Order: sequence, then C-alpha cells, then structure tokens
Amino acid sequence: MSRLGTWWRQLQGNLLFSYFRLVSRTASFQLEGQENREVAKTSGRPLIWAVWHGQAMAFMAYGDNFEDRPSFGAVMVGDERGDVLGTLGSRLEATPYSIDMQGNPVAAGRMVLNVIQAMKRGQQILIAPDGPDGPAFVPKPGVAFLARKAAAAVLPVGVWTGQALQLRRWDRYLVPFPFARFHVVFGPPILAEPKMNADTLLARVARELDAVRTRAQSLAKKKEE
Repeated sequence: MSRLGTWWRQLQGNLLFSYFRLVSRTASFQLEGQENREVAKTSGRPLIWAVWHGQAMAFMAYGDNFEDRPSFGAVMVGDERGDVLGTLGSRLEATPYSIDMQGNPVAAGRMVLNVIQAMKRGQQILIAPDGPDGPAFVPKPGVAFLARKAAAAVLPVGVWTGQALQLRRWDRYLVPFPFARFHVVFGPPILAEPKMNADTLLARVARELDAVRTRAQSLAKKKEE
C-alpha cells in the first residue's frame, strides 16, 4: 500500500470519526431488555455483541455512550474498508481485528485465533454476522465459529432511529443524523457450547437478531406517530 493510499484512508477514518462523534454526543436513547444485557455480562462467558451490518453505526453510538470502549474489539473486513474503519475504531479506543478471508489463509487464521484468545481474556467483541458483503440478514459461519470456540454468550442487539439516511445498498446501511433518537433492544443471550451444531446456532442468531431489529423499528415508528 502506498503512503498516499495510507494517508487517504486515515483521513477518511478521521473524518468518519468526527461525524460519528457529532451524532453520538447529540443522540438520545431508549433502551429495552437491559435485563438480557446484564444476564450476558454476568454469565461468566466471553461476550459477543451481535448486530446486523446495516445497524453497525447505530450500535456504535450506543456503545460510545453506555459501554467501556477500551474493553471492546471489533471484527471487520481485512481490505481498504477495514483500514478506514480501523482508524475509526482506534479513535474510539477499541481494538480493530481486520480479517481477510479472501487473502492469506494463514494470516486470517492467526487473526481469528487472536480474537478468540482476546475474548477468553475478557475482551468484548462486536460482530456483524451478515457482513461485510451480505446477503443481508444471513449470518456467516464466522460468528458460530467464534462463539463455539470461546463458549461465548452471544447478545443480539437491534438499534433503530427514524432520523437517519438509509443507503441504497445490500444492507440498507443506517447513517444516523445528529440529534437522532435511538431505540436499542437487547434480546436474550445465546449461550454457545463447543459441541453445539453450527447450523442450529446460526439459525438462532438470525431469528433473535430479526426479532430485536423488528422490535427496535416498531418502537421508532411509534415514537414518530
């Protein structure tokens, strides 16, 4: 990667951080299902926060206001997009884990191992199960692999706001506006076991994420009426 390319991606990440912080610091929040969040946190298991890809920025606004950012790691794509998002994550004091499954498999496997080890040391992990390229609302095997290997608690989260631009792309990515009102819904945690069937786990992750997304959208719609 050229020095100019590196500089340009860092600039994009810093500009994204500036806009994100404006959104985050002017936002208001309605939370539902906090008891599910507390069950996951006190389960004694490594914690995976799961949110559909299109709601990632909205979730980060919640995390910026309510969670301990330095305790977070985020799994992201290992390409140019990951470079930009890695700058954003670093500015938020979180740990970015860029995993390029299309590149060097040895390097990707080593990074996955790093994520599992970090989880077992107590780091919380944010993952968008349908990312980075979709299809939307279809979880990839990676979330099941991480959850089973670490015997983690997977906490499904839905976040929605009516004060946002929804991009016309595969995930209908939500770009919140400043002063947005966020509705955050925590579903029952999914306690993964090493011998759990991967397909069964993925089906439950999809079902619970759809439920919390639908509930958050319903709350946002009621607020606007």
